[in-house]
Amino acid sequence: MADVSQFDGDDAQRTRPFMSRRRAALVGGILVLAVVVVLGACTIYLAVRADEARNSLNHAQTLVRELQKSVTTDPAGSAVLAEGIRAETGHARELTSDWVWRAAEGVPVLGKNLSVGRQLIAAVDEVAVDALVPLAGVASNIDISTLRPVDGRVSLQPIIDAREVVASSDDALASAKVKVAALDTSGTLQEIVDSRAQVERLIAKAAGTTASARIATQIIPSLLGSDGPRNYLLMFQNNAEARSLGGNVASLLLIHVDNGAVSIAQQASSGDFPRNAEPPIAIDPNIYSVYYPSFPRYIQDVATRPDFPFTAQLGKGWWESVFGGTIDGVISFDPIALASLLDATGPIQLSTGETLTSDNAVKLILSDAYENYPDPDDSDRFFAEAAGSVFSALTSGGTDPKKLLSALEEAATQGRFLAWSTNEMEQAQIATLPLAGVLPSDNTTATTAGVYFNDQSASKIDYWVSSVVDLTADYCTAPDAPVFTITYTLSSLLTQAKADRLPSYVAAGSLPRGQFLTDVYILGPPGATFLDSTVDVPGIANTVLSNGGDLGRPIVRMNALLGAEGTTTVTVRFTGVAGDYGPLALTTTPMVHPTDVVVAEPAICAG
Repeated sequence: MADVSQFDGDDAQRTRPFMSRRRAALVGGILVLAVVVVLGACTIYLAVRADEARNSLNHAQTLVRELQKSVTTDPAGSAVLAEGIRAETGHARELTSDWVWRAAEGVPVLGKNLSVGRQLIAAVDEVAVDALVPLAGVASNIDISTLRPVDGRVSLQPIIDAREVVASSDDALASAKVKVAALDTSGTLQEIVDSRAQVERLIAKAAGTTASARIATQIIPSLLGSDGPRNYLLMFQNNAEARSLGGNVASLLLIHVDNGAVSIAQQASSGDFPRNAEPPIAIDPNIYSVYYPSFPRYIQDVATRPDFPFTAQLGKGWWESVFGGTIDGVISFDPIALASLLDATGPIQLSTGETLTSDNAVKLILSDAYENYPDPDDSDRFFAEAAGSVFSALTSGGTDPKKLLSALEEAATQGRFLAWSTNEMEQAQIATLPLAGVLPSDNTTATTAGVYFNDQSASKIDYWVSSVVDLTADYCTAPDAPVFTITYTLSSLLTQAKADRLPSYVAAGSLPRGQFLTDVYILGPPGATFLDSTVDVPGIANTVLSNGGDLGRPIVRMNALLGAEGTTTVTVRFTGVAGDYGPLALTTTPMVHPTDVVVAEPAICAG
């Protein structure tokens, strides 16, 4: 055994720092290990909670798909599903908002992903709580069948009762849309970037729906006479004789509404109105120089200027000048829109023995009728009966509301269903919808050009006409002086043999059989000027008739004379000014055969 006395005091002194260093290293090691363990535990904790939150959101997404079906098939079950969605999003929000998660948001790199993820989940939960659940409650209390007319009357109270909930839900979605758009995902994982983009798309889509629903609940009751009786002029445009916004106004109905009750008060045709008469409203002299100058003098031509509020006011003026009374609004349909409405009403038997269906209506009204009824007065009466019969069926109570809403939405998107109101508040709301028939006044949201076709043959030849319009621009590569290039092609689908068999007023009008003359109005974007035009493929004749401006944009009027199976292609260019331009867009006449529209966004802009 060693004698400890051999260690003198100096050795003891040297041993103490050594032992202290070992002890410090041991403590430090324990602390590091503790930090590693804590961080590891936190990482596992965050990963588990993130995974659980993801599962909740996936389940919520599944419930959303069920809810979309339930709204129309089982409205009463919508509220239960919405509460289930709210529970899942609320759970996901709870999992991603505790103190550990918030503290971890301060960690470099990882923290930003956690922060953006938490805010995205919070936005989704707010939508569920403040929009989805309230709207589902409304849906569970309103069966869509309650909106079906019964004995010519629509129940307005369910729509009125829904106003407040729809408005608050729309506000919630608008708020969420702003919050999500403001999130900065730079430097985050691709999964976070993709999630933000997906949430933004879904909220934007839902916000668009609630914005439209908000307008509907605000104005439909008053439009249907909740505040007192109203009279509406319903104009049916005949696309077989094209006008900018559709076609020749061939038939008109006076619709009377009073507290949801809807009825036909009077029916008229274009033959009931004077021809080449003084216009019933004041006309800006510039309009005469830009368009076919006589168009305001005929009820048939009121849709020549591509601006439905003007068309409606002109139609209102003509009706009041001939029949008296007061028109409170104007609505327009064409036969293609009528055919889609027949999906909702089902087949309709006419007094002539024909049966109108969604499959045969367009051909029967715009083609067969002229062969079956060679006298123009007889074909006009057939058109009027067809239009009136469809409307009567819509108000009879046998209509499928879901199919009706779908048909109206599609017709409005295609420019085949248009509306205007004399009430300024209502018109301001309508102006935000596709059915307004109004071109944008600037290039902020979209850079919009237009090409509109107008028959000048006094024929019904446009049933046999096809059209193609291309729009390109170089504002991405030439921002100081961009050039907008519009190319249109008109082609006749009519053979000479077929033209020879048709009534002259259908296949010729004032021209030799098979030939037709079309005015084409080419509108550049707001702020642009006409540069030049080129006839790429000549017809029998191609002429530039005028170059002016209207509706805040340049307008070139040209015409094309074609024969049977003829075609022509023309290119028109406009020069813009330096500035910001939204995405390219093109509007055209809703023809019998829809125009093939090709919009080529500059590649450097499109990315």
